[in-house]
Amino acid sequence: MSLVGKDIIAECTKCNLSLAHIVIYEVKGKVKKVKCKTCGAEHVYKEESQGKTRKTGSAAKQPGKEKKVRSARKVAKPVYDAALDWELKKSEMNREMSVRDYRMEDTYKPGDIVNHPLFGLGFVREVSGTSMEVLFKDSLKRMAKGFKRYAPLNAKPKEPELRSEAAVS
Repeated sequence: MSLVGKDIIAECTKCNLSLAHIVIYEVKGKVKKVKCKTCGAEHVYKEESQGKTRKTGSAAKQPGKEKKVRSARKVAKPVYDAALDWELKKSEMNREMSVRDYRMEDTYKPGDIVNHPLFGLGFVREVSGTSMEVLFKDSLKRMAKGFKRYAPLNAKPKEPELRSEAAVS
């Protein structure tokens, strides 16, 4: 049965790791060339080494001396700098831009500028449903918007009316 096109674990000569490869061709039932599924490099098939160690060079001739294979590099994700972005947006502000006091009941759109009692000046970045993403000096925060209150905060509950006994009968 041919292994061409099938997955196989092999030693990648570019990544220096045992990784999944695709068999490109074989001769007389033996795999000869493979393609790494991680880096895309095509190379001669090398059987998977035992564990994460590999003997190389002079260490291959000396028993017990093995060289550790380095693990695949992690690609660093770009870090978002909220403070830098906030400073940039603040420097782009002009006197004609209006700043609104933040209220959960209000609706907002991207580009609006709000003043929050705790977090200070903020720039609305994204709006979705009943929430929005606001850039404040220290970080991005998810804030409520369009929140409907059923009773005003300062409203006092109505006291029940007292009925006289004559009205009851």
